Amino acid sequence: MAHAVKLAISISDEDFSAIEGIRKKWGLTRSGVVTEAIRLLRAKDEKERLVRMYEEGYRKHPENISEIKAKEKAVLDVLSKEDWS
Repeated sequence: MAHAVKLAISISDEDFSAIEGIRKKWGLTRSGVVTEAIRLLRAKDEKERLVRMYEEGYRKHPENISEIKAKEKAVLDVLSKEDWS
């Protein structure tokens, strides 16, 4: 485990109860719950960043009609060879 730093925070009674419920359900410490929440938030931020990059790239270089038709043909060629029974 990386070097641990103590952190004192103030949260509402409702949030504390939620942490306790999660802690008991998952068998985690309070620190574990907070660490997992931070990990999930960081992952969410990274996913949103990647989606923004994808959208920006698509706006800069959208597919044209000939590319779409070529992809449709490729998909139909591949799928028509599958046994669908």
